[in-house]
Amino acid sequence: MSAGKIREIRFTNTLSGKKEVFVPRVPGKVSFYSCGPTVYNLIHIGNLRGGVVADMVFRYLTRIGYEVNYVRNYTDVDDKILKRANEEKTTASAVSEKYIREVELDYSVAGMIEPHQKPCVTTHIPEIITLIQRIIDQKKAYVSKDGEVFFSIGDFPEYGKLSHKKVEDLQAGMRVEVNEQKRNPLDFTLWKPAKPGEQLSWDSPWGKGRPGWHIECSAMSSKHLGDQIDLHHGGMDLTFPHHENEIAQSEAASGQAPFVKIWLHHGMLNFGNEKMSKSLGNTFQARDFLKAYGGEVTRYFLLSLHYRAPIDFGEQSIESTLTSLQRIYEAKAKALEITKTKKAMPDLRAENLWGEFAAEAQKTKTEIDEAFANDLNSAGALGAVFNLIRSFNRTLSEPMAQATPAAILGSQALIEILEKDIGEVLGVGKLSPEKALADLAAIRSQRLSQSGVNRPSDDEIRAAIQARADARKAKNFAEADRVRKDLEARGVILKDGPGGTTWEFK
Repeated sequence: MSAGKIREIRFTNTLSGKKEVFVPRVPGKVSFYSCGPTVYNLIHIGNLRGGVVADMVFRYLTRIGYEVNYVRNYTDVDDKILKRANEEKTTASAVSEKYIREVELDYSVAGMIEPHQKPCVTTHIPEIITLIQRIIDQKKAYVSKDGEVFFSIGDFPEYGKLSHKKVEDLQAGMRVEVNEQKRNPLDFTLWKPAKPGEQLSWDSPWGKGRPGWHIECSAMSSKHLGDQIDLHHGGMDLTFPHHENEIAQSEAASGQAPFVKIWLHHGMLNFGNEKMSKSLGNTFQARDFLKAYGGEVTRYFLLSLHYRAPIDFGEQSIESTLTSLQRIYEAKAKALEITKTKKAMPDLRAENLWGEFAAEAQKTKTEIDEAFANDLNSAGALGAVFNLIRSFNRTLSEPMAQATPAAILGSQALIEILEKDIGEVLGVGKLSPEKALADLAAIRSQRLSQSGVNRPSDDEIRAAIQARADARKAKNFAEADRVRKDLEARGVILKDGPGGTTWEFK
Protein backbone atom coordinates (compact mmCIF):
# COMPACT_ATOMS: atom_id res chain seq x y z
CA MET A 1 0.00 0.00 0.00
CA SER A 2 1.46 3.37 -0.95
CA ALA A 3 1.91 6.13 1.62
CA GLY A 4 -0.78 8.25 -0.03
CA LYS A 5 -3.44 5.59 0.55
CA ILE A 6 -2.80 4.98 4.26
CA ARG A 7 -5.91 5.92 6.17
CA GLU A 8 -5.90 8.78 8.68
CA ILE A 9 -5.49 7.69 12.30
CA ARG A 10 -5.45 9.52 15.62
CA PHE A 11 -3.53 8.87 18.81
CA THR A 12 -3.87 10.42 22.25
CA ASN A 13 -0.60 12.30 22.71
CA THR A 14 0.46 12.58 26.36
CA LEU A 15 2.55 15.61 25.43
CA SER A 16 -0.45 17.69 24.34
CA GLY A 17 -3.07 15.82 26.33
CA LYS A 18 -5.17 15.69 23.16
CA LYS A 19 -6.09 13.26 20.42
CA GLU A 20 -4.00 14.13 17.35
CA VAL A 21 -3.88 13.08 13.73
CA PHE A 22 -0.77 10.96 13.29
CA VAL A 23 1.57 12.28 10.61
CA PRO A 24 4.98 10.55 10.63
CA ARG A 25 8.11 12.52 9.84
CA VAL A 26 8.72 10.45 6.70
CA PRO A 27 5.59 9.62 4.67
CA GLY A 28 4.75 5.92 4.84
CA LYS A 29 7.40 5.14 7.47
CA VAL A 30 7.16 5.05 11.27
CA SER A 31 9.93 5.08 13.87
CA PHE A 32 8.57 3.44 17.02
CA TYR A 33 10.33 2.94 20.37
CA SER A 34 8.85 1.07 23.33
CA CYS A 35 10.39 0.88 26.80
CA GLY A 36 11.04 -2.74 27.73
CA PRO A 37 11.58 -4.34 31.15
CA THR A 38 14.48 -4.25 33.58
CA VAL A 39 15.74 -7.84 33.58
CA TYR A 40 16.38 -8.94 37.15
CA ASN A 41 13.35 -11.17 37.67
CA LEU A 42 10.42 -12.71 35.84
CA ILE A 43 8.08 -10.02 34.51
CA HIS A 44 4.65 -9.53 36.06
CA ILE A 45 1.36 -9.34 34.18
CA GLY A 46 1.49 -5.53 34.21
CA ASN A 47 4.87 -5.61 32.45
CA LEU A 48 3.40 -8.00 29.91
CA ARG A 49 0.58 -5.55 29.17
CA GLY A 50 3.22 -3.05 28.05
CA GLY A 51 4.71 -5.56 25.62
CA VAL A 52 1.32 -6.64 24.27
CA VAL A 53 0.14 -3.05 23.79
CA ALA A 54 3.32 -2.21 21.85
CA ASP A 55 2.74 -5.37 19.80
CA MET A 56 -0.79 -4.18 18.98
CA VAL A 57 0.51 -0.76 17.88
CA PHE A 58 3.09 -2.45 15.64
CA ARG A 59 0.54 -4.89 14.18
CA TYR A 60 -1.97 -2.15 13.43
CA LEU A 61 0.45 0.26 11.80
CA THR A 62 1.82 -2.56 9.66
CA ARG A 63 -1.67 -3.75 8.72
CA ILE A 64 -2.78 -0.35 7.40
CA GLY A 65 0.34 -0.03 5.26
CA TYR A 66 3.12 1.66 7.21
CA GLU A 67 6.72 0.49 7.11
CA VAL A 68 7.50 0.39 10.82
CA ASN A 69 10.95 0.37 12.43
CA TYR A 70 10.04 -1.03 15.85
CA VAL A 71 12.61 -0.94 18.68
CA ARG A 72 12.04 -2.35 22.20
CA ASN A 73 14.89 -2.30 24.70
CA TYR A 74 16.05 -4.31 27.69
CA THR A 75 17.51 -2.55 30.71
CA ASP A 76 20.41 -4.74 31.83
CA VAL A 77 22.21 -2.16 34.00
CA ASP A 78 20.46 -1.51 37.30
CA ASP A 79 20.91 -1.70 41.08
CA LYS A 80 18.29 -4.47 41.21
CA ILE A 81 20.38 -6.59 38.83
CA LEU A 82 23.45 -6.11 41.02
CA LYS A 83 21.44 -7.01 44.11
CA ARG A 84 20.15 -10.19 42.46
CA ALA A 85 23.67 -11.12 41.33
CA ASN A 86 24.93 -10.80 44.89
CA GLU A 87 22.03 -12.88 46.22
CA GLU A 88 22.62 -15.62 43.66
CA LYS A 89 26.41 -15.37 43.94
CA THR A 90 26.80 -14.88 40.20
CA THR A 91 27.59 -12.09 37.75
CA ALA A 92 25.29 -9.27 36.76
CA SER A 93 25.55 -10.31 33.11
CA ALA A 94 24.51 -13.87 34.01
CA VAL A 95 21.43 -12.49 35.78
CA SER A 96 20.38 -10.21 32.91
CA GLU A 97 21.04 -12.87 30.24
CA LYS A 98 18.99 -15.39 32.21
CA TYR A 99 15.99 -13.12 32.59
CA ILE A 100 16.12 -11.85 29.02
CA ARG A 101 15.68 -15.48 27.97
CA GLU A 102 12.78 -15.84 30.40
CA VAL A 103 11.09 -12.66 29.15
CA GLU A 104 11.53 -13.80 25.55
CA LEU A 105 9.81 -17.06 26.45
CA ASP A 106 6.83 -15.22 27.95
CA TYR A 107 6.63 -12.89 24.95
CA SER A 108 6.65 -15.89 22.62
CA VAL A 109 3.81 -17.63 24.47
CA ALA A 110 1.87 -14.35 24.34
CA GLY A 111 2.17 -14.41 20.55
CA MET A 112 4.17 -11.21 20.20
CA ILE A 113 5.82 -10.31 16.89
CA GLU A 114 9.58 -9.69 17.06
CA PRO A 115 10.70 -6.03 17.03
CA HIS A 116 13.32 -5.04 14.47
CA GLN A 117 15.80 -4.22 17.24
CA LYS A 118 16.05 -5.32 20.90
CA PRO A 119 18.97 -3.29 22.22
CA CYS A 120 20.53 -3.64 25.68
CA VAL A 121 22.27 -0.97 27.73
CA THR A 122 25.52 -2.93 28.07
CA THR A 123 26.02 -3.02 24.29
CA HIS A 124 25.45 0.75 23.95
CA ILE A 125 27.89 2.22 26.47
CA PRO A 126 29.93 4.10 23.79
CA GLU A 127 26.74 5.69 22.45
CA ILE A 128 25.67 6.64 25.98
CA ILE A 129 29.04 8.27 26.75
CA THR A 130 28.94 10.19 23.47
CA LEU A 131 25.41 11.42 24.18
CA ILE A 132 26.34 12.58 27.67
CA GLN A 133 29.31 14.47 26.27
CA ARG A 134 27.03 16.17 23.75
CA ILE A 135 24.79 17.32 26.60
CA ILE A 136 27.79 18.64 28.53
CA ASP A 137 29.01 20.45 25.42
CA GLN A 138 25.60 22.11 25.13
CA LYS A 139 26.02 23.29 28.76
CA LYS A 140 22.96 21.36 29.89
CA ALA A 141 24.91 19.03 32.20
CA TYR A 142 27.81 19.31 34.62
CA VAL A 143 30.37 17.05 36.30
CA SER A 144 30.65 16.91 40.08
CA LYS A 145 33.99 16.64 41.86
CA ASP A 146 33.33 12.91 42.40
CA GLY A 147 32.86 12.29 38.68
CA GLU A 148 29.05 12.10 38.72
CA VAL A 149 27.41 13.78 35.74
CA PHE A 150 24.12 15.57 36.39
CA PHE A 151 21.58 16.97 33.96
CA SER A 152 20.83 20.60 34.83
CA ILE A 153 17.09 21.08 34.63
CA GLY A 154 17.55 24.79 35.27
CA ASP A 155 19.20 25.01 31.84
CA PHE A 156 16.27 23.29 30.12
CA PRO A 157 13.31 25.70 30.45
CA GLU A 158 10.75 23.24 29.05
CA TYR A 159 11.33 20.64 31.75
CA GLY A 160 7.96 19.24 32.86
CA LYS A 161 6.16 19.64 29.53
CA LEU A 162 5.33 15.92 29.13
CA SER A 163 4.04 15.33 32.65
CA HIS A 164 2.56 18.85 32.81
CA LYS A 165 4.41 19.53 36.05
CA LYS A 166 5.97 22.83 37.08
CA VAL A 167 9.51 22.77 38.42
CA GLU A 168 8.59 24.97 41.36
CA ASP A 169 5.78 22.59 42.36
CA LEU A 170 8.16 19.63 42.11
CA GLN A 171 10.70 21.40 44.27
CA ALA A 172 8.06 22.18 46.88
CA GLY A 173 6.30 18.83 46.88
CA MET A 174 8.89 16.14 46.22
CA ARG A 175 11.07 14.45 48.76
CA VAL A 176 14.54 14.74 47.30
CA GLU A 177 17.66 13.43 49.00
CA VAL A 178 20.11 16.17 49.89
CA ASN A 179 23.13 16.05 47.59
CA GLU A 180 25.54 18.93 48.00
CA GLN A 181 27.04 18.23 44.58
CA LYS A 182 23.77 19.04 42.80
CA ARG A 183 23.04 22.58 41.70
CA ASN A 184 19.32 21.84 41.93
CA PRO A 185 17.81 19.06 44.05
CA LEU A 186 15.85 17.88 40.96
CA ASP A 187 18.92 17.51 38.73
CA PHE A 188 19.22 13.86 37.73
CA THR A 189 22.15 11.54 37.10
CA LEU A 190 23.49 10.84 33.64
CA TRP A 191 26.64 9.01 34.75
CA LYS A 192 27.13 7.38 38.15
CA PRO A 193 30.61 6.78 39.66
CA ALA A 194 31.43 3.14 40.32
CA LYS A 195 31.42 1.89 43.88
CA PRO A 196 34.39 -0.19 45.09
CA GLY A 197 34.13 -3.73 43.74
CA GLU A 198 30.99 -3.01 41.73
CA GLN A 199 30.51 -5.36 38.78
CA LEU A 200 28.87 -3.05 36.26
CA SER A 201 31.28 -0.23 35.43
CA TRP A 202 33.02 1.22 32.38
CA ASP A 203 35.76 3.75 31.72
CA SER A 204 34.58 7.22 30.74
CA PRO A 205 35.95 10.78 30.51
CA TRP A 206 34.56 11.36 34.00
CA GLY A 207 35.96 8.23 35.61
CA LYS A 208 34.89 4.63 35.96
CA GLY A 209 31.16 4.24 36.36
CA ARG A 210 27.86 3.35 34.71
CA PRO A 211 24.97 5.21 33.09
CA GLY A 212 21.96 6.53 34.93
CA TRP A 213 18.60 4.99 34.15
CA HIS A 214 17.11 7.63 31.88
CA ILE A 215 20.02 8.22 29.51
CA GLU A 216 19.95 4.66 28.18
CA CYS A 217 16.69 5.01 26.21
CA SER A 218 17.76 8.35 24.74
CA ALA A 219 20.99 6.77 23.48
CA MET A 220 19.40 3.59 22.14
CA SER A 221 16.53 5.35 20.37
CA SER A 222 18.98 7.85 18.87
CA LYS A 223 21.23 5.11 17.52
CA HIS A 224 18.50 2.97 15.99
CA LEU A 225 15.85 5.56 15.06
CA GLY A 226 17.56 8.95 14.93
CA ASP A 227 17.45 12.07 17.12
CA GLN A 228 13.73 12.58 16.40
CA ILE A 229 11.18 9.78 16.30
CA ASP A 230 7.49 9.37 15.58
CA LEU A 231 6.14 7.26 18.45
CA HIS A 232 7.38 6.44 21.93
CA HIS A 233 5.44 4.07 24.17
CA GLY A 234 5.50 3.02 27.81
CA GLY A 235 3.39 2.69 30.94
CA MET A 236 1.75 5.74 32.48
CA ASP A 237 4.03 5.28 35.48
CA LEU A 238 7.01 6.10 33.23
CA THR A 239 5.67 9.51 32.20
CA PHE A 240 7.54 11.12 35.09
CA PRO A 241 10.40 11.09 35.66
CA HIS A 242 11.68 8.60 33.04
CA HIS A 243 10.12 9.93 29.85
CA GLU A 244 10.27 13.52 31.05
CA ASN A 245 14.00 13.09 31.49
CA GLU A 246 14.34 11.40 28.11
CA ILE A 247 12.90 14.48 26.46
CA ALA A 248 15.25 16.79 28.34
CA GLN A 249 18.35 14.72 27.51
CA SER A 250 17.55 14.09 23.86
CA GLU A 251 16.48 17.62 22.99
CA ALA A 252 19.39 19.11 24.93
CA ALA A 253 21.88 16.91 23.07
CA SER A 254 20.50 17.36 19.55
CA GLY A 255 19.12 20.87 19.78
CA GLN A 256 16.06 19.55 17.93
CA ALA A 257 12.48 19.42 19.16
CA PRO A 258 10.29 17.54 19.52
CA PHE A 259 12.29 14.44 20.38
CA VAL A 260 9.04 12.46 19.96
CA LYS A 261 6.00 13.50 17.93
CA ILE A 262 3.47 11.40 19.85
CA TRP A 263 3.84 9.79 23.27
CA LEU A 264 1.64 6.75 23.94
CA HIS A 265 1.09 5.59 27.53
CA HIS A 266 -0.90 2.54 28.57
CA GLY A 267 -2.89 2.21 31.78
CA MET A 268 -1.88 0.19 34.80
CA LEU A 269 -3.25 -3.05 36.19
CA ASN A 270 -5.00 -2.62 39.51
CA PHE A 271 -4.82 -5.27 42.19
CA GLY A 272 -7.64 -4.50 44.58
CA ASN A 273 -7.48 -0.75 45.03
CA GLU A 274 -3.77 -0.45 44.32
CA LYS A 275 -1.62 -0.28 41.20
CA MET A 276 0.16 -3.57 40.58
CA SER A 277 3.90 -3.10 41.04
CA LYS A 278 6.94 -5.00 42.24
CA SER A 279 7.69 -2.30 44.83
CA LEU A 280 4.28 -2.82 46.44
CA GLY A 281 4.71 -6.58 46.45
CA ASN A 282 1.30 -7.22 44.87
CA THR A 283 2.41 -8.56 41.51
CA PHE A 284 1.20 -11.62 39.64
CA GLN A 285 3.87 -13.11 37.42
CA ALA A 286 3.16 -13.21 33.71
CA ARG A 287 4.58 -16.74 33.63
CA ASP A 288 1.93 -18.00 36.05
CA PHE A 289 -0.87 -16.27 34.16
CA LEU A 290 0.31 -17.63 30.81
CA LYS A 291 0.58 -21.17 32.22
CA ALA A 292 -2.91 -20.97 33.66
CA TYR A 293 -4.67 -19.33 30.72
CA GLY A 294 -2.47 -19.54 27.62
CA GLY A 295 -1.37 -16.85 25.22
CA GLU A 296 -4.68 -16.00 23.55
CA VAL A 297 -6.69 -15.59 26.75
CA THR A 298 -3.88 -13.44 28.11
CA ARG A 299 -3.85 -11.22 25.01
CA TYR A 300 -7.63 -10.79 25.12
CA PHE A 301 -7.53 -10.01 28.83
CA LEU A 302 -4.89 -7.31 28.27
CA LEU A 303 -6.33 -5.79 25.08
CA SER A 304 -10.12 -6.03 25.49
CA LEU A 305 -10.17 -2.63 27.20
CA HIS A 306 -8.75 0.54 25.68
CA TYR A 307 -4.99 0.56 26.13
CA ARG A 308 -5.13 3.76 28.20
CA ALA A 309 -7.72 2.34 30.61
CA PRO A 310 -6.74 0.61 33.87
CA ILE A 311 -7.50 -3.11 34.18
CA ASP A 312 -8.91 -4.56 37.38
CA PHE A 313 -7.05 -7.79 37.97
CA GLY A 314 -9.66 -10.11 39.41
CA GLU A 315 -11.97 -13.06 38.88
CA GLN A 316 -14.70 -11.03 37.21
CA SER A 317 -12.46 -9.62 34.49
CA ILE A 318 -10.90 -13.05 33.84
CA GLU A 319 -14.32 -14.69 33.62
CA SER A 320 -15.49 -11.98 31.22
CA THR A 321 -12.49 -12.75 29.01
CA LEU A 322 -13.25 -16.48 28.94
CA THR A 323 -16.91 -15.87 28.14
CA SER A 324 -16.08 -13.44 25.34
CA LEU A 325 -13.60 -15.77 23.67
CA GLN A 326 -16.07 -18.63 23.97
CA ARG A 327 -18.69 -16.54 22.10
CA ILE A 328 -16.18 -15.72 19.37
CA TYR A 329 -15.14 -19.33 18.83
CA GLU A 330 -18.65 -20.76 19.06
CA ALA A 331 -19.68 -18.37 16.30
CA LYS A 332 -16.60 -19.24 14.27
CA ALA A 333 -17.30 -22.96 14.69
CA LYS A 334 -20.85 -22.52 13.38
CA ALA A 335 -19.62 -20.41 10.47
CA LEU A 336 -16.96 -22.95 9.48
CA GLU A 337 -19.47 -25.80 9.65
CA ILE A 338 -21.79 -23.93 7.29
CA THR A 339 -19.02 -23.27 4.77
CA LYS A 340 -18.26 -27.02 4.59
CA THR A 341 -21.83 -28.21 4.06
CA LYS A 342 -23.62 -28.50 0.70
CA LYS A 343 -26.71 -26.31 0.60
CA ALA A 344 -30.20 -26.96 -0.73
CA MET A 345 -32.07 -24.81 -3.24
CA PRO A 346 -32.22 -21.11 -2.32
CA ASP A 347 -34.97 -20.05 0.03
CA LEU A 348 -36.05 -16.50 -0.87
CA ARG A 349 -36.70 -15.29 2.66
CA ALA A 350 -33.50 -16.84 3.99
CA GLU A 351 -31.52 -15.37 1.07
CA ASN A 352 -32.89 -11.92 1.91
CA LEU A 353 -31.93 -12.36 5.57
CA TRP A 354 -28.37 -13.26 4.59
CA GLY A 355 -28.31 -10.28 2.28
CA GLU A 356 -29.12 -8.08 5.26
CA PHE A 357 -26.41 -9.84 7.25
CA ALA A 358 -23.85 -9.25 4.48
CA ALA A 359 -24.65 -5.53 4.60
CA GLU A 360 -24.26 -5.57 8.38
CA ALA A 361 -20.93 -7.39 8.07
CA GLN A 362 -19.65 -4.70 5.74
CA LYS A 363 -20.83 -2.04 8.17
CA THR A 364 -19.06 -3.91 10.98
CA LYS A 365 -15.78 -3.90 9.03
CA THR A 366 -16.10 -0.11 8.75
CA GLU A 367 -16.88 0.23 12.46
CA ILE A 368 -13.85 -1.88 13.40
CA ASP A 369 -11.62 0.12 11.08
CA GLU A 370 -12.88 3.39 12.56
CA ALA A 371 -12.47 2.12 16.12
CA PHE A 372 -8.83 1.13 15.62
CA ALA A 373 -8.10 4.38 13.75
CA ASN A 374 -9.54 6.29 16.70
CA ASP A 375 -6.68 5.85 19.18
CA LEU A 376 -6.65 2.04 18.86
CA ASN A 377 -10.04 1.62 20.51
CA SER A 378 -9.92 -2.16 20.86
CA ALA A 379 -13.00 -2.20 23.10
CA GLY A 380 -15.03 -0.43 20.43
CA ALA A 381 -13.80 -2.83 17.74
CA LEU A 382 -14.74 -5.86 19.84
CA GLY A 383 -18.13 -4.34 20.63
CA ALA A 384 -18.86 -4.14 16.90
CA VAL A 385 -17.84 -7.80 16.49
CA PHE A 386 -20.17 -9.01 19.23
CA ASN A 387 -23.07 -7.07 17.70
CA LEU A 388 -22.38 -8.93 14.45
CA ILE A 389 -22.18 -12.29 16.23
CA ARG A 390 -25.62 -11.64 17.78
CA SER A 391 -26.97 -10.87 14.31
CA PHE A 392 -25.31 -14.03 12.94
CA ASN A 393 -26.95 -16.19 15.60
CA ARG A 394 -30.36 -14.56 15.01
CA THR A 395 -30.07 -15.17 11.27
CA LEU A 396 -29.12 -18.81 11.82
CA SER A 397 -32.21 -19.36 13.98
CA GLU A 398 -34.56 -18.51 11.09
CA PRO A 399 -36.18 -21.40 9.12
CA MET A 400 -34.07 -22.60 6.17
CA ALA A 401 -31.33 -20.11 7.07
CA GLN A 402 -28.62 -22.74 7.36
CA ALA A 403 -29.71 -24.65 4.28
CA THR A 404 -29.59 -21.81 1.77
CA PRO A 405 -26.43 -21.12 -0.32
CA ALA A 406 -26.18 -17.47 0.81
CA ALA A 407 -25.36 -18.76 4.32
CA ILE A 408 -21.90 -19.68 3.06
CA LEU A 409 -21.11 -16.11 2.00
CA GLY A 410 -22.38 -14.73 5.30
CA SER A 411 -20.32 -17.24 7.26
CA GLN A 412 -17.21 -16.47 5.25
CA ALA A 413 -17.70 -12.76 5.95
CA LEU A 414 -17.85 -13.41 9.70
CA ILE A 415 -14.74 -15.62 9.62
CA GLU A 416 -12.78 -12.98 7.72
CA ILE A 417 -13.71 -10.30 10.25
CA LEU A 418 -12.67 -12.53 13.16
CA GLU A 419 -9.37 -13.63 11.63
CA LYS A 420 -8.27 -10.47 9.80
CA ASP A 421 -10.04 -7.30 10.95
CA ILE A 422 -9.72 -8.31 14.62
CA GLY A 423 -7.21 -11.16 14.56
CA GLU A 424 -4.40 -9.41 12.71
CA VAL A 425 -4.46 -6.45 15.14
CA LEU A 426 -5.28 -8.04 18.51
CA GLY A 427 -3.78 -11.46 17.80
CA VAL A 428 -6.91 -13.36 18.88
CA GLY A 429 -9.62 -15.31 17.06
CA LYS A 430 -7.30 -17.06 14.59
CA LEU A 431 -7.14 -20.53 16.18
CA SER A 432 -9.25 -23.46 15.08
CA PRO A 433 -12.52 -23.43 17.06
CA GLU A 434 -12.00 -27.06 18.13
CA LYS A 435 -8.70 -26.28 19.78
CA ALA A 436 -9.78 -22.94 21.23
CA LEU A 437 -13.02 -24.24 22.74
CA ALA A 438 -11.26 -27.31 24.14
CA ASP A 439 -8.64 -25.06 25.73
CA LEU A 440 -11.33 -22.79 27.20
CA ALA A 441 -13.22 -25.78 28.58
CA ALA A 442 -10.03 -27.09 30.21
CA ILE A 443 -9.34 -23.68 31.76
CA ARG A 444 -12.86 -23.46 33.15
CA SER A 445 -12.66 -27.00 34.50
CA GLN A 446 -9.42 -26.19 36.26
CA ARG A 447 -10.84 -22.97 37.72
CA LEU A 448 -13.93 -24.75 39.00
CA SER A 449 -11.83 -27.58 40.39
CA GLN A 450 -9.73 -25.10 42.32
CA SER A 451 -12.86 -23.39 43.63
CA GLY A 452 -14.39 -26.69 44.73
CA VAL A 453 -17.31 -26.49 42.28
CA ASN A 454 -18.23 -29.76 40.52
CA ARG A 455 -18.91 -28.51 36.99
CA PRO A 456 -21.12 -30.77 34.84
CA SER A 457 -19.95 -32.09 31.47
CA ASP A 458 -21.34 -30.70 28.22
CA ASP A 459 -23.50 -33.82 27.80
CA GLU A 460 -24.90 -33.36 31.32
CA ILE A 461 -25.68 -29.72 30.55
CA ARG A 462 -27.49 -30.63 27.33
CA ALA A 463 -29.50 -33.28 29.17
CA ALA A 464 -30.43 -30.76 31.87
CA ILE A 465 -31.47 -28.20 29.24
CA GLN A 466 -33.73 -30.82 27.61
CA ALA A 467 -35.19 -31.76 31.00
CA ARG A 468 -35.89 -28.07 31.69
CA ALA A 469 -37.52 -27.68 28.26
CA ASP A 470 -39.70 -30.75 28.92
CA ALA A 471 -40.71 -29.37 32.32
CA ARG A 472 -41.65 -26.01 30.83
CA LYS A 473 -43.65 -27.69 28.06
CA ALA A 474 -45.55 -29.61 30.76
CA LYS A 475 -46.06 -26.28 32.60
CA ASN A 476 -44.03 -27.63 35.53
CA PHE A 477 -42.28 -24.31 36.04
CA ALA A 478 -41.07 -25.13 39.54
CA GLU A 479 -39.10 -28.09 38.16
CA ALA A 480 -37.77 -26.00 35.27
CA ASP A 481 -36.59 -23.38 37.73
CA ARG A 482 -34.98 -26.03 39.93
CA VAL A 483 -32.96 -27.35 36.98
CA ARG A 484 -31.78 -23.84 36.12
CA LYS A 485 -30.76 -23.07 39.71
CA ASP A 486 -28.97 -26.43 40.03
CA LEU A 487 -26.89 -25.65 36.95
CA GLU A 488 -26.17 -22.15 38.21
CA ALA A 489 -24.93 -23.56 41.52
CA ARG A 490 -22.51 -25.71 39.51
CA GLY A 491 -21.17 -22.75 37.57
CA VAL A 492 -23.42 -22.87 34.47
CA ILE A 493 -25.59 -19.93 33.39
CA LEU A 494 -28.41 -20.66 30.91
CA LYS A 495 -29.35 -18.09 28.28
CA ASP A 496 -32.63 -18.35 26.37
CA GLY A 497 -32.69 -16.80 22.90
CA PRO A 498 -34.34 -17.02 19.47
CA GLY A 499 -31.99 -19.84 18.53
CA GLY A 500 -32.77 -21.85 21.65
CA THR A 501 -31.02 -22.20 25.00
CA THR A 502 -27.26 -21.76 25.25
CA TRP A 503 -24.99 -21.66 28.28
CA GLU A 504 -21.89 -20.02 29.60
CA PHE A 505 -19.78 -20.57 32.69
CA LYS A 506 -19.52 -18.11 35.51
